[in-house]
Amino acid sequence: MNSAGLSSFIRPLGVLVLLATIGSAAAYNAATAQENTTPDATTTYPAMDAERGKALFAERGCVICHSVNNVGSDVAVSLDVSNMNIAREPFEFFARMWRGAPQMIALQQADLGYQIDFSGQDIADIFAFVQDGEMQEDFTEADLPAHIKEIIDNGPAIGSK
Repeated sequence: MNSAGLSSFIRPLGVLVLLATIGSAAAYNAATAQENTTPDATTTYPAMDAERGKALFAERGCVICHSVNNVGSDVAVSLDVSNMNIAREPFEFFARMWRGAPQMIALQQADLGYQIDFSGQDIADIFAFVQDGEMQEDFTEADLPAHIKEIIDNGPAIGSK
């Protein structure tokens, strides 16, 4: 085979190799994207219990800064379901909590004397409560433990309006 014949053979072969490489890269990218967007079969998410979340919201002291159904304080944003359109997705809700963590921890230390310890289940249940309008309608001052009501009545230590 002369050089012209060899050249005409190599060019199409090069194009085929290039196309195969591009195809392999595209298949790898598609597989990787699939892996990154599909939850692992072993991933579990907690069941959410709005009633338990209601109790936690009161007992743990969230209500010292946040209000629901006009019960609680106005130091921080109300968590009435009507205000939750900005955080209906649980991970967005958690991200907003994370961004406010330094302020929440400072308020907890000032008002309660300790930092509230939440489990993933606790947060899931509180999220369920702040998404449940019917459960919120039943939330009253009678749901507040005496020590939490006293803090609200006296005004939170810092950040109050």
